[in-house]
Amino acid sequence: MKTTTAFFALIGIVTFFAGCGSAQQVSLSDPAVERIVGLWEVKAIHNSDEAGYKVIPSGMFKMIFDDGRFMNFMSTEKGAIITVDGTFRLKGDLYTEEIVNSFNKSQEGKDNPLNIKMTRKSFMYLRWFQPIDEFGVTQNRWVEEIWQRVSIEDLEVSNVDLRQELRLLLDNDELIKKMTE
Repeated sequence: MKTTTAFFALIGIVTFFAGCGSAQQVSLSDPAVERIVGLWEVKAIHNSDEAGYKVIPSGMFKMIFDDGRFMNFMSTEKGAIITVDGTFRLKGDLYTEEIVNSFNKSQEGKDNPLNIKMTRKSFMYLRWFQPIDEFGVTQNRWVEEIWQRVSIEDLEVSNVDLRQELRLLLDNDELIKKMTE
Protein backbone atom coordinates (compact mmCIF):
# COMPACT_ATOMS: atom_id res chain seq x y z
CA MET A 1 0.00 0.00 0.00
CA LYS A 2 2.82 2.41 0.90
CA THR A 3 4.59 1.53 -2.35
CA THR A 4 1.47 2.28 -4.42
CA THR A 5 0.89 5.60 -2.62
CA ALA A 6 4.56 6.59 -3.04
CA PHE A 7 4.43 5.64 -6.73
CA PHE A 8 1.35 7.82 -7.42
CA ALA A 9 2.85 10.66 -5.38
CA LEU A 10 6.02 10.46 -7.46
CA ILE A 11 4.00 10.45 -10.72
CA GLY A 12 2.06 13.50 -9.49
CA ILE A 13 5.24 15.39 -8.59
CA VAL A 14 6.92 14.59 -11.93
CA THR A 15 3.79 15.67 -13.82
CA PHE A 16 3.61 18.92 -11.83
CA PHE A 17 7.23 19.86 -12.53
CA ALA A 18 7.00 18.85 -16.19
CA GLY A 19 3.99 21.15 -16.56
CA CYS A 20 5.81 24.02 -14.85
CA GLY A 21 8.77 23.71 -17.20
CA SER A 22 6.88 23.70 -20.48
CA ALA A 23 5.98 26.81 -22.47
CA GLN A 24 2.49 28.19 -21.99
CA GLN A 25 0.20 26.60 -24.53
CA VAL A 26 -2.30 28.74 -26.36
CA SER A 27 -5.21 27.43 -28.37
CA LEU A 28 -4.70 27.83 -32.10
CA SER A 29 -8.32 26.79 -32.49
CA ASP A 30 -9.12 30.23 -31.05
CA PRO A 31 -9.44 32.41 -34.20
CA ALA A 32 -8.15 35.47 -32.31
CA VAL A 33 -4.92 33.68 -31.34
CA GLU A 34 -4.51 32.26 -34.83
CA ARG A 35 -4.78 35.79 -36.26
CA ILE A 36 -1.92 37.20 -34.17
CA VAL A 37 0.58 34.35 -34.62
CA GLY A 38 3.35 35.33 -37.03
CA LEU A 39 5.95 37.96 -37.77
CA TRP A 40 4.97 41.65 -37.46
CA GLU A 41 6.88 44.86 -38.25
CA VAL A 42 6.08 48.14 -36.49
CA LYS A 43 5.10 50.86 -38.96
CA ALA A 44 4.08 53.82 -36.75
CA ILE A 45 4.18 54.84 -33.09
CA HIS A 46 2.38 57.57 -31.16
CA ASN A 47 3.34 58.60 -27.62
CA SER A 48 0.53 60.42 -25.80
CA ASP A 49 2.90 63.21 -24.73
CA GLU A 50 3.89 63.96 -28.35
CA ALA A 51 1.97 65.23 -31.37
CA GLY A 52 0.73 62.62 -33.85
CA TYR A 53 2.07 59.31 -35.12
CA LYS A 54 5.66 58.89 -36.30
CA VAL A 55 6.32 56.54 -39.20
CA ILE A 56 9.06 54.13 -38.08
CA PRO A 57 11.93 53.07 -40.38
CA SER A 58 12.08 49.35 -41.21
CA GLY A 59 13.75 46.99 -38.79
CA MET A 60 11.65 46.59 -35.60
CA PHE A 61 9.80 43.26 -35.37
CA LYS A 62 7.53 41.21 -33.10
CA MET A 63 7.37 37.42 -33.50
CA ILE A 64 4.34 35.77 -31.89
CA PHE A 65 4.67 31.99 -31.63
CA ASP A 66 1.88 29.42 -31.52
CA ASP A 67 3.19 27.98 -28.24
CA GLY A 68 2.40 31.17 -26.28
CA ARG A 69 5.79 32.89 -26.58
CA PHE A 70 6.64 36.24 -28.15
CA MET A 71 9.86 38.08 -28.97
CA ASN A 72 10.56 41.64 -30.12
CA PHE A 73 13.78 42.27 -32.01
CA MET A 74 15.36 44.89 -34.19
CA SER A 75 18.08 45.06 -36.79
CA THR A 76 20.98 47.44 -36.25
CA GLU A 77 24.17 48.25 -38.14
CA LYS A 78 25.96 45.69 -35.94
CA GLY A 79 23.30 42.98 -36.37
CA ALA A 80 19.98 41.95 -34.84
CA ILE A 81 19.20 42.23 -31.11
CA ILE A 82 16.34 40.89 -29.04
CA THR A 83 14.75 43.76 -27.10
CA VAL A 84 12.10 41.85 -25.10
CA ASP A 85 10.76 38.31 -24.82
CA GLY A 86 8.41 36.20 -22.76
CA THR A 87 4.98 34.61 -22.99
CA PHE A 88 1.58 36.06 -23.79
CA ARG A 89 -2.11 35.66 -23.02
CA LEU A 90 -5.00 36.85 -25.17
CA LYS A 91 -8.44 37.47 -23.75
CA GLY A 92 -10.85 39.55 -25.81
CA ASP A 93 -9.20 42.86 -26.69
CA LEU A 94 -6.50 42.44 -24.02
CA TYR A 95 -3.14 41.01 -25.13
CA THR A 96 -0.86 40.61 -22.09
CA GLU A 97 2.87 40.06 -22.41
CA GLU A 98 4.50 38.34 -19.44
CA ILE A 99 8.02 39.74 -19.77
CA VAL A 100 10.99 37.50 -19.00
CA ASN A 101 13.88 39.51 -20.53
CA SER A 102 13.91 43.14 -21.62
CA PHE A 103 16.38 45.88 -22.44
CA ASN A 104 14.11 47.94 -20.13
CA LYS A 105 15.04 46.15 -16.89
CA SER A 106 12.07 47.72 -15.04
CA GLN A 107 9.75 45.50 -17.16
CA GLU A 108 11.37 42.14 -16.34
CA GLY A 109 9.15 39.77 -14.37
CA LYS A 110 6.08 41.94 -14.94
CA ASP A 111 2.95 41.72 -17.05
CA ASN A 112 2.50 44.31 -19.78
CA PRO A 113 -1.22 44.56 -20.65
CA LEU A 114 -1.85 45.94 -24.14
CA ASN A 115 -5.15 46.79 -25.78
CA ILE A 116 -5.28 45.06 -29.16
CA LYS A 117 -7.29 45.74 -32.32
CA MET A 118 -6.93 43.85 -35.57
CA THR A 119 -7.90 44.56 -39.15
CA ARG A 120 -8.89 41.76 -41.50
CA LYS A 121 -5.39 40.27 -41.75
CA SER A 122 -2.55 42.72 -42.24
CA PHE A 123 -2.56 45.21 -39.36
CA MET A 124 -2.49 45.07 -35.58
CA TYR A 125 -2.93 48.07 -33.24
CA LEU A 126 -1.43 47.85 -29.74
CA ARG A 127 -1.90 50.45 -26.98
CA TRP A 128 -0.07 50.22 -23.64
CA PHE A 129 0.95 52.37 -20.69
CA GLN A 130 4.66 53.19 -20.19
CA PRO A 131 5.41 54.25 -16.60
CA ILE A 132 9.24 54.20 -16.99
CA ASP A 133 11.37 54.08 -20.15
CA GLU A 134 14.49 51.99 -20.79
CA PHE A 135 16.69 54.74 -19.32
CA GLY A 136 14.82 54.77 -16.00
CA VAL A 137 13.07 58.07 -16.78
CA THR A 138 9.47 58.40 -15.59
CA GLN A 139 7.18 58.76 -18.62
CA ASN A 140 3.62 57.97 -17.45
CA ARG A 141 2.32 57.99 -21.00
CA TRP A 142 0.30 55.85 -23.39
CA VAL A 143 2.06 54.33 -26.38
CA GLU A 144 0.14 53.36 -29.52
CA GLU A 145 1.75 51.13 -32.15
CA ILE A 146 0.63 50.09 -35.63
CA TRP A 147 2.12 46.75 -36.72
CA GLN A 148 1.95 45.18 -40.19
CA ARG A 149 2.13 41.42 -40.77
CA VAL A 150 5.27 40.35 -42.64
CA SER A 151 4.53 37.79 -45.33
CA ILE A 152 5.27 37.02 -48.93
CA GLU A 153 1.78 37.99 -49.98
CA ASP A 154 2.42 41.58 -48.84
CA LEU A 155 4.37 41.94 -52.10
CA GLU A 156 1.12 41.29 -53.97
CA VAL A 157 -1.17 43.57 -51.95
CA SER A 158 -1.97 46.92 -53.52
CA ASN A 159 -1.63 50.18 -51.61
CA VAL A 160 -5.40 50.66 -52.08
CA ASP A 161 -6.04 47.44 -50.11
CA LEU A 162 -3.57 48.50 -47.41
CA ARG A 163 -5.20 51.94 -47.12
CA GLN A 164 -8.63 50.35 -46.73
CA GLU A 165 -7.37 48.08 -43.94
CA LEU A 166 -5.64 50.95 -42.14
CA ARG A 167 -8.86 52.97 -42.22
CA LEU A 168 -10.31 50.30 -39.90
CA LEU A 169 -7.77 51.49 -37.29
CA LEU A 170 -7.01 55.12 -38.15
CA ASP A 171 -8.79 58.19 -39.44
CA ASN A 172 -5.59 60.10 -40.28
CA ASP A 173 -5.32 60.08 -44.12
CA GLU A 174 -1.87 61.69 -44.09
CA LEU A 175 -0.44 58.96 -41.85
CA ILE A 176 -2.13 56.25 -43.93
CA LYS A 177 -0.55 57.74 -47.07
CA LYS A 178 2.94 57.77 -45.46
CA MET A 179 2.59 54.15 -44.33
CA THR A 180 1.54 52.89 -47.77
CA GLU A 181 4.05 54.76 -49.94
